[in-house]
This record gives sequence, C-alpha cells and structure tokens, in this order.
Amino acid sequence: STPAEVARRVRRIPGVVEAAVTMGDVDVLAVARGDSTRALAEIGHQVEAIDGVQKVSVCVVVRP
Repeated sequence: STPAEVARRVRRIPGVVEAAVTMGDVDVLAVARGDSTRALAEIGHQVEAIDGVQKVSVCVVVRP
C-alpha cells in the first residue's frame, strides 16, 4: 500500500480526526481523539492491522 492509501484507510477508523501523508521521518501522521488511553491504544491496534503499516507510535497530548 502507498502512504496515501494507508492515510485513507486510517481516516476511516472511528476516533481518527485526521490522517495525512508526510515528507518527514514517518510516511503518515494521524490525529485521533479518545476518552481514555485504552481507547487510543485500540485505535493504534487498528492502524497496525492496515496492510503496509510497519510501525505505529502512539503519543498522548495533554493540554494543561
């Protein structure tokens, strides 16, 4: 799968707000919202299951 195809598939996952192809160290960057870290981990597992995805990194953002 191309990065564009992966981004389109990631956008279909419930909780994903945006997914875009990048020109940096990673091919696709996604923003997701969940009501718990467990929900975000589940989104990460769904991304991992997409054909062409080799690595997923989940970073939680906390706004003080």
